[in-house]
Amino acid sequence: MRRIYCYMALCVLLLAACAKSGHFITRADYRKQVEQDYMHRKQWFQQRGIQVFTGVDTLPLMEKECMQFLCAYMPYSDVADYDASFFLKQVQYALMARDSFAWGRTVPEDVFRHFVLVYRVNNEDMDTARMYMFHALKDRVKHMSMHDAALEVNHWCHEHVAYRAADMRTSSPLATMRTSLGRCGEESTFAVTAFRSVGIPARQCYTPRWAHCDDNHAWVEVWVDGQWYFLGACEPDAELNMGWFAVPSTRTMMVHTKAFGRYYGSEDVVNSSDYYSELNLLSHYAPVKQLTVYVADSAGMPIADAEVQFKLYNYAEYYPLAVRHTDKNGKAVFTTGLGDILVWASHEGRYNYAKADMRACNEVRMQLSRKKGDCYVEELHIVPPSAGDAKVIPSEQQQRHNVERLAYEDSLRNAYTATFPTRDNYMQYVKPNANLTQEQIWEIVHTSEGNYEQISLFLNSHVTAEPGLYLYEYMKSYSDKDMRDISAATLEAQLTHDRGDYAMEVYIKGIMPARVSNEMVRPWREELKDESISSYTHAIAWINEHIYVDDEANYYHCPISPCGVKKIMAADAHSRDIFFVALCRANHIPAYLDHATGQLFAYDTAWHTVTFGGEPPVLSATLTLEYHGSQPEIPLYYPHFTLQKYVNGSFVTFDFENDGRMAHFPATISVEPGYYCLSTGNRYSQGDVRSRMEFFTIGEGEHVTKSICILPLEENKKVYGHILPALQVDGNNTIASVAGEKGVAVMILGDYKEPSKHLIKEMQTHTQQWRQSGMPVYITVARGVNTSAWNIPMACYGEWNAYHISVLETQLVKALNVNFRGEYPLVAVIQPNGDICFHSEGYSIGTVDMLLKSINK
Repeated sequence: MRRIYCYMALCVLLLAACAKSGHFITRADYRKQVEQDYMHRKQWFQQRGIQVFTGVDTLPLMEKECMQFLCAYMPYSDVADYDASFFLKQVQYALMARDSFAWGRTVPEDVFRHFVLVYRVNNEDMDTARMYMFHALKDRVKHMSMHDAALEVNHWCHEHVAYRAADMRTSSPLATMRTSLGRCGEESTFAVTAFRSVGIPARQCYTPRWAHCDDNHAWVEVWVDGQWYFLGACEPDAELNMGWFAVPSTRTMMVHTKAFGRYYGSEDVVNSSDYYSELNLLSHYAPVKQLTVYVADSAGMPIADAEVQFKLYNYAEYYPLAVRHTDKNGKAVFTTGLGDILVWASHEGRYNYAKADMRACNEVRMQLSRKKGDCYVEELHIVPPSAGDAKVIPSEQQQRHNVERLAYEDSLRNAYTATFPTRDNYMQYVKPNANLTQEQIWEIVHTSEGNYEQISLFLNSHVTAEPGLYLYEYMKSYSDKDMRDISAATLEAQLTHDRGDYAMEVYIKGIMPARVSNEMVRPWREELKDESISSYTHAIAWINEHIYVDDEANYYHCPISPCGVKKIMAADAHSRDIFFVALCRANHIPAYLDHATGQLFAYDTAWHTVTFGGEPPVLSATLTLEYHGSQPEIPLYYPHFTLQKYVNGSFVTFDFENDGRMAHFPATISVEPGYYCLSTGNRYSQGDVRSRMEFFTIGEGEHVTKSICILPLEENKKVYGHILPALQVDGNNTIASVAGEKGVAVMILGDYKEPSKHLIKEMQTHTQQWRQSGMPVYITVARGVNTSAWNIPMACYGEWNAYHISVLETQLVKALNVNFRGEYPLVAVIQPNGDICFHSEGYSIGTVDMLLKSINK
């Protein structure tokens, strides 16, 4: 504690010196570097005839240096879609926060610069949330310690936002707040913005993929009194360094965060550029180890500049956690966790790979003996790291107090969402519409949730029949998330009535939609009209001539709006593709971007593939995927299998999730001739996986059929423990009486938190399979939690009283002989004789699928 006070005193002295000097950046060499980077970027745009950063150089010194730092390193998306006044307001409020709270001047200059001043968290659309949150939180936390303020800000976040799965586009913080729900990336974006608004350094951390189950997760780290701590965004706990993910995070193989600008902190750097650094924070959570890889050619000579990818199995693919290039000795190093990882190396058309068990391995040596076109099958058994312990265990009093606060905060949020339109009152907001049935109106208004006023405003401006208006089709061309954050003005600006001579399906696919990919929809139809663009080939030529493509400079991967691309005449490749589609549609040329393959298509008298360099790809081959297994009944893309294409030395996964082309089998798709991999996986309940990869080629004009082969799990006859069949479960029934002939599945959900929400979502998607299994399932929640909030899909769940829940949970934990610390959900299958043949605790995507496998065996 004494060290902390000394450290804080030193920080105060340094910051006082900073204030006296008048400089925001007191290190002269760093300040000079920022000034050079800023001027270089400004001049680069000016040379292209584009004026940006207007007025920055005339600001007062403190604000000018803050703005120069932001402008020197901000991604293209921010240069393109926001003006200098937006960023100046962010600077002014960041400095105001530093001066408004007792901890403000204790934050070191570099920590403040990278983790308070910076306005962007990840790839979200941006808004004025910092300003709103500063005023909302100022009086609430100003008299607290920094530690208590950090906890309190997260409680405020929970009052406004809770977890719900959603698509990949990240809503702005205020849009998330308007709906009151968001996926973990949106919750953490919201929370980081809130912390920074009151001068508490914060950063979004995420494991790009879990090792022990499918999916990923994002959370928050806050800097408090000289140290970084983690917490669950919008999921307050009694203390810092707590969260439902505390134990799962000990099994990760990578934890990332980005640091804006040139960064010289002490963390392990995964990747760095002139614009940002990507940091590896894994050592905060789990034991780590450095792996050294040596890459050689077939003669055993070291290969310099070979690309080495460190891949983790997740969602039926090997996902690259990090990419390195070998030095002159053919060496590359990477720090990761103590599980299995796939090392993939490639150079000039040759490749190879090796599984590294990080529990026993320090070094991998490989020769690049494989090449494009080699056809074979590879089977691997992948084992994740073992779980560690939670860092902090609160007292029972702390837990009880926190649960009471959470219940109150839930009531505040629920009171707000209760103001959204309902089945009974939605026609109070929307007028009868000649273009829509009442059922269609409800469908649209219902998905708008907290944005219902904007959606109603737009619908009410089109209540009479209009020639060429396909209102329902137009509204359905947007995603549900669009309905929750789009404005009436944007809907109006993007509306088109001109179908022309195109067939209806071409018009609906290629001209009507304003949405192209994962961008925030903004108006562009009028701004992109150009009489010189009369065919898609004209659009390609215009883009090739005018748009500079640079993937590194848009490093947050937030898509640039089509008008933003035109404004700065620069884009990353993905934003360029979005711009192409928008440019075509604005000039009445059908075009679309295939989400699954990333391929562009445009139409004249038929659909054509599009590229910006060389000959466009020709989809002259076909691939049919068959499935003849029984477990699962129908394989799902990502959970069970993926299809990948060989590109530049590695395999890139197509994204057919929720794509109708992979909904039924056999499934036939058109593809380019090339080298492909069909990857499948089957995961055990404890996290290890039986993985299979089949490598094959498809020739020009060839039709190839492949079977989706999911390796069976070895039959596990292990009994994990024993419960007395006479144990009462609801005051009237015993384990034996509810189990029947097959046994009973028990799911104890605990509190209303993300892991258990995932379990219930999985139950919803597997309702039919559960009924077919014939096994009863008892689902129960913590005392005081409303079961209706869970939307539990099963008819056979028990609302057991607190006593019997406690007894069953206690007996399960005792029988399993596990160190259970409230890591819900707690799941078990109990046979009629009381034997426990399956169990799972805590966060594990795919639990229901694994349960069904166990039951069917």
